Amino acid sequence: MKNYWVLFISVVFVLSSPLGVYADDHQMQENQTVADAQTEQEKEYTRTLRSVSIKDLVDRNLTTGIYEGAPKVLANPQEYARNFYNTLASNHGDPIPQYAPPPCDSEQPTGYDTEGCNIVSVLFNDVEDVAEKELAKEMVRKGRDVWFKGTFGNQHYPPFFFGPIVYGEEKPMDKSHWLDTRTRGERFKKWGLINDPDCEMGDESTFWLDRCKDPHSSGVVGFRKYFNPNPPEGFNPRSDPYQEGEIAEGKRYLIGHACATCHAAFDPTNPPKDPENPKWEHITGHIGNQYSNNPLVFFGNLPKEFYVHQLINAVRPGAVDTSLAASDFRHNPGTQNNITDFHNRRVFKHQMRHPITGELAEANTRHVLKGGEDSVGEKLALIRVYVNIGMCTEKCWYPNFPTSGSFFGESARQRPFRIKQCAQDCEEWNQADAKMDDLAAYLIAGGPFYLKDAKDVDGKKGTDFIDYAKVPQGKTVYARECARCHSTKVAPDAIRNDKDALEDFYRGHIFGREDDWQLEVGEKFANSNEFQKQYVKDGRPLQFAEKGVFGQDWLGNDELVPYTEIGTNRCRALHNNHHKGHIFEEFASETYREKPAPPAENAMISPLIPVIGGGDAWFGGKEEVGGGNGYLRNVSLLSIWSHAPFLHNNALGKLMRRPDGSIDYTVAGRIAMFEDAMSELLMSDDPDVIPHREPIISRIKHPTKLPIKSAGTPLLPEPAGVVVGHIASNNPHDPVTLKCADFVENKGHQFGVDLTLSEKESLIEFLKTL
Repeated sequence: MKNYWVLFISVVFVLSSPLGVYADDHQMQENQTVADAQTEQEKEYTRTLRSVSIKDLVDRNLTTGIYEGAPKVLANPQEYARNFYNTLASNHGDPIPQYAPPPCDSEQPTGYDTEGCNIVSVLFNDVEDVAEKELAKEMVRKGRDVWFKGTFGNQHYPPFFFGPIVYGEEKPMDKSHWLDTRTRGERFKKWGLINDPDCEMGDESTFWLDRCKDPHSSGVVGFRKYFNPNPPEGFNPRSDPYQEGEIAEGKRYLIGHACATCHAAFDPTNPPKDPENPKWEHITGHIGNQYSNNPLVFFGNLPKEFYVHQLINAVRPGAVDTSLAASDFRHNPGTQNNITDFHNRRVFKHQMRHPITGELAEANTRHVLKGGEDSVGEKLALIRVYVNIGMCTEKCWYPNFPTSGSFFGESARQRPFRIKQCAQDCEEWNQADAKMDDLAAYLIAGGPFYLKDAKDVDGKKGTDFIDYAKVPQGKTVYARECARCHSTKVAPDAIRNDKDALEDFYRGHIFGREDDWQLEVGEKFANSNEFQKQYVKDGRPLQFAEKGVFGQDWLGNDELVPYTEIGTNRCRALHNNHHKGHIFEEFASETYREKPAPPAENAMISPLIPVIGGGDAWFGGKEEVGGGNGYLRNVSLLSIWSHAPFLHNNALGKLMRRPDGSIDYTVAGRIAMFEDAMSELLMSDDPDVIPHREPIISRIKHPTKLPIKSAGTPLLPEPAGVVVGHIASNNPHDPVTLKCADFVENKGHQFGVDLTLSEKESLIEFLKTL
């Protein structure tokens, strides 16, 4: 993201678009009147929005990477900008046109579009340059459309890849159990899915799908529907009457999925009273959907004995194994990231190779994935996600997978995805590439979700859940125990293990937001001469007086820590898709791959091998560590009160449920899950200590077998009760040893377990304010 601000300024001023800049003073005055009215409405928002633009990042040298865009996009940016809405979806590169929303001073076609206008109405109003302000607003609105609507041809992906694995033939995965409009009243309860507020229950005339204002909405947020371009002979998907079973067969519509499938969720500070009937004001795209039950969504109709059903069924709600398709053959599901205050994440200098020219250069990057793997800048990090969810599968991705049934040579190994080849051969790459700058603009507009601002479904205020008398002590505990990893004010190496020195180092630092700084430090210290003289400037805490919104602590230092130090389940840390010669080689920097390798554990002989399976490899084999993996990054604790259960796999803490069986999404429910997860986080995992965490090991619930056709070798029939990792961490192309023999999922992170009860209680209350 180096020169895209200049690029988009040139594009917007060349084009006349429905969302463009208005030169007419009278029109601008009318627009401002509308914006002012919407601003009054938006004062009721409980979420935080940030007026941080791409230009702000450019001005502060916070852009990342050396990749500026695909050659076709850079050669003709105007054409791609002109077709922005035509190319949010495509059929093997051919655009599937979607409507372009009108300017925000016009009537909006949907509630979704009205909400988009409401969001941008409160952003960038302090920017004096009119053109700059309107461009920043436009990019956020367009980026939101990419997040919620961009699918870029991935509706063809499940039949092409998952069909043969799951069913033994090329057919779409059956989504009829939740797509059918007759399930609209229980989608959240059963599957954690969110109903599109612009839709209502349909009938036979809508082919038993929801009736929606947006013709491409499936009725479920994030899932998009497109007419099947290759229907069965004699069947017209646009006009033929409903046929029984057509939803399951994908006969009329193919279903694509946008990022919002996993990354849109109920606003923790403004939950809907009825989760099956939310409004757009209750839905945010800046927080991962912690309650989406992906196993049931994608594989719920599979026979229970199917291998894939059993493997995915071990993944908890709110987590997904993103390496399932481009498999690293390690059982490593992970949560969807909370994307807030992205502008305050640390940047690091890495050596990276340009995927088009091959040149090596140093540039900024952030550590994006849980192991810091995507380390060549956000532009490529974002577009790689679209590859991972099905974009360009047939032309660029799947050909680099191991060949089914192979054991030796190149056919048994991953091969690198080549960005240059994909940009040449797959137009969907270019269509997405041209929109990543807008998407980045939307993502950096999201701020934290503060419990203090929350309002629960019964009207109870978020402040009622916080014991403010304990907060100042909790801040001290945080400085001593947590901040060395969970603060962007990085302590010198010499004092990171000296708790007294850390307390002094963070003495005047504000971890929470500026508005709450006096509550954080306590009234006595806030009004002391020491604090006022050393830590206050012009009536504001020093960090905010000097840096404004860029003074906010991101509450994580994003440094990569060896898995041996963290102690959590190591399978995610051993993820190796970004290694040299592996599928996502070009999405990792050379610096990433040159990190020293942490110590490796002995490999385990696959328990699937009769007689000898389950023991250490007597031939001296080790689990694969090095080439970049073996690390986990220190995550942000912003809005941590809303994110339980904890750990990268949601394995720490209980999922609380409502009387109807649905996950408790309310403020009270989130707080109950947070307090439970915190009590376990601050508890020993040593079975000799009382109390201690009871270890969790996932096991298959039904006897399992593979489909008739499968990627890899057939497995022996396995009875119920077998450890999931015995199967999920087995590479069928190299089946002698497990790729990760770590099966306890809720262990590790033993920091703070020795605190007193008072210190633990105070820390929990302090974390509620962040």
